[in-house]
Amino acid sequence: MSTKSSTTILAFAFCFLSLLSFAYSNTTNDKIYLSGLVYRDNCQLKSMTEISKMIPGKGGDIKSSQEGETNPLGLYVFELDKSEEPVDDCQVIVLHSPDPECKISHEVDPNNKSKTGPVATQKVNLLEGDSVIFIGPSHRVSYPLGLVVEKARPECEQFAKA
Repeated sequence: MSTKSSTTILAFAFCFLSLLSFAYSNTTNDKIYLSGLVYRDNCQLKSMTEISKMIPGKGGDIKSSQEGETNPLGLYVFELDKSEEPVDDCQVIVLHSPDPECKISHEVDPNNKSKTGPVATQKVNLLEGDSVIFIGPSHRVSYPLGLVVEKARPECEQFAKA
């Protein structure tokens, strides 16, 4: 499989997220919608490949303000109120994975600094910066979050060389 195919998959995912954002187009200036993908990193490359698998189920937590789940395509969407939440310093954290190959080694406790960090986390500034892609005034798409498997698949050698 080629890098071109991986790029196509990622481009399709972002197009899908862009179309999804239009479903929320009747928003006010007080709301921001954040969407993104959670996937299984089968190659331990910290990027999506053609053999990556989207992870449905428990999605993430934004600064402990709300929890969500991903849909069967691994997509999550959070609705944030700018007047109630600090949208310039958010963090999306994967709390749990239903995939047995992507176990998170501990319960995530943001207040306990002695624990190691979660497997997949993304800091995002929903007002500016390069941590998200801006789609209209009230829609943001976060970069995909990957849960790394313990052992890379044999077919991953082709992606590591690319």
